[in-house]
Formats: sequence, C-alpha cells, structure tokens
Amino acid sequence: MENGTMEDMDVLWEKVECKRYELCRNITPAKLTPYLRQCKVLDEQDEDEILNSLLLQAKANRTSRLLDILRTKGERGYVAFLESLEFYYPELYKSVTGKDPTRRFSTIVVEEGQEGLTQFLMNEVVKLQKNTKVKTLQNTELSRKTRTLEDEYKKLRLANQELQAFQQRYNKLREERNTYSDELLRVKDENYKLAMRYATLSEEKNMAVMRSRDLQLEIDQLKHKLNKVEEECKMERRQSLKLKNDIENRPKREQIFELERENEMLKIKLQELQSIIQ
Repeated sequence: MENGTMEDMDVLWEKVECKRYELCRNITPAKLTPYLRQCKVLDEQDEDEILNSLLLQAKANRTSRLLDILRTKGERGYVAFLESLEFYYPELYKSVTGKDPTRRFSTIVVEEGQEGLTQFLMNEVVKLQKNTKVKTLQNTELSRKTRTLEDEYKKLRLANQELQAFQQRYNKLREERNTYSDELLRVKDENYKLAMRYATLSEEKNMAVMRSRDLQLEIDQLKHKLNKVEEECKMERRQSLKLKNDIENRPKREQIFELERENEMLKIKLQELQSIIQ
C-alpha cells in the first residue's frame, strides 16, 4: 500500500481491530517478529516482551500485545503488519484488506538497500533451515515416542486381555460365591430345622426315658404283686387240693350214721358211769 493512498490511521486500525479475535486466534507471533524487526517497527526489547513475557502465556495474548505495539508505530507499523500478513498469512491478509496477496517484498525493507534485503532473505533461509531441523528432530522424537507408545499399547493390550481374563474369572468366582452363599443359607436353614427337630426329639427322648422309668417301676410293682398273687394262688391251690382230698376222703353217710349211733351209745355209757361214780 502506497503512502499517498493511505486512509486515516485510526480508520485503518479500526479495520484491524474488527478482526482482532480472528487474528489473535490464528497468528503465531514468533513467525512475524523477525520480519517486523527487519522492517524496524519492532526492536529487540519489543520482541522479547512479546515472545517471553511471563504475563503473556497464551498465544492470543502475545498476538494482542503485538497489535498494540504496532499501533503505536503509526503508518509504518500498519504497513509492515499488513505485509507480514501478506507474506505469512495470506488468508488473514485478504480477510483484513479485502485484497488478494501479491507477495511483494516490502518497500520498507527495500529502503534499507540490497544488503538489507539480502540479509533478510538469508535470515529467513536460516530460520527455515532451523525450523526444518527442529521439525526433523521433532519428527524423530515423535517417531521414537510413537514406537514407545506402540510398545506401551501392546503391553497395555496384553495387560487388558489379562485383566479381562481376571475379570471373567472374578465374575465366575463371584457367581460361584453367590451360589455357594445361597447353598450355605439353605444348609443353615436345614441345620436350624434339624437342630430344632433334634431339640424336640431330645425332649421327647427325655420324656420317654422318664416314662420308661415310671413304667419300669410299675412293672416291678406288678411283678411283686404278681409274685404275691402267685404265692397266694399256690396257697389257695394247696388249700384247694387239701379240701379236695378231705372231700374225697370224708366218710360215707352210713358210716356217719354208725358213728353217730356209737357216739350216742358212748354218751349213755358215760352217763351211767357218772351215775355210778356219784
């Protein structure tokens, strides 16, 4: 953009301010500061503040600080900023200006002469070489990390398979434990019922033993009574036999009459004798 056709700086910077969010989100300040220093719109102190300040941790904050510093540089800062966008961020350049980038070298740089342009190009080449070397080292490191992560992934996958096997085994053991727990509860219930039944049977047994003792006592008493009755029966039997024998051996009626007649005669004789004696 030529100086004779520039609009008022405040108006131009307002256009930039309208795109501040987009610019802060997409611009990496470290890519622009070498060119801006070459154009002498930034000095070493400005660059150090933008890139290394502890107060500007986020990339968006660093870019916002860069815009603030460039705005203080007036027209020169505005032109250099647009040219840096044109060179490094052509899409943002078009978004801010509405024009397609031409990628022309800055008239500000040309003012420094051919030597300044050559130095700028050499610096850019060196920077690109350094960036390429850094990226190569980063790629190597990423490849190493990738291999390490792949090894870790294989180990984790094996560990996960073992863990799944352990999980399946654990689930199976838990199911078996639940089954055994249910079986244990059932056995406990059965044991409780058996214990209650055993207690009842023990009580019944004790009652039966006591009843058996009572019955044994009654049996002994009955045996004693039976023995006594048997003795009485024997005596009765002996008396019955004796009575039977007496009955069988009793005299006959004629003998009884004869004995009665003899007894009468003896009585008469006795009376006669008594009379004589008196």
